[in-house]
Amino acid sequence: MEKEDSIQARVVKLTHLYFRNTFCLLSETGIHPKQMPLLMQLSRKEGMSQKEISENLHISAPTVAVSMKRLEKSGLIERKSDEQDQRRIRIYLTERGRELIEKAQRQVEKSEKIIFKGFSESERCLMKRFFDQMIANLEAENNLEGDSQQRRTLC
Repeated sequence: MEKEDSIQARVVKLTHLYFRNTFCLLSETGIHPKQMPLLMQLSRKEGMSQKEISENLHISAPTVAVSMKRLEKSGLIERKSDEQDQRRIRIYLTERGRELIEKAQRQVEKSEKIIFKGFSESERCLMKRFFDQMIANLEAENNLEGDSQQRRTLC
């Protein structure tokens, strides 16, 4: 149980509010927020395989496959055979997908401005450092407890 005044309660509430706010902003783009990491991954490196996306994002291959079908049906991505190995399928953003990512990035920036309203630059920098440390702590803990790939698939 989390106490009302605990840091955990605040993190849970912040996460809930952040995702609710982001979901509302991203709903204007027509995609589900959970599809954004896949699109962002492709925007950084087009031509990835589903397996590479799955490994990079630490999500299961079936989850990636379902999302890719939806994104392809929406006209945001396209699949092409690898030029060197015709058995491999590579995934690329369509022009519509690139436009959507630009719009979504503007929405996320808008959300970040709302969240950090009233914070100084040094406070923002310190907040990033705190978050980085918490992430590193959790990643180190997860890596200590058995096979991390299996753990990611189960969680």
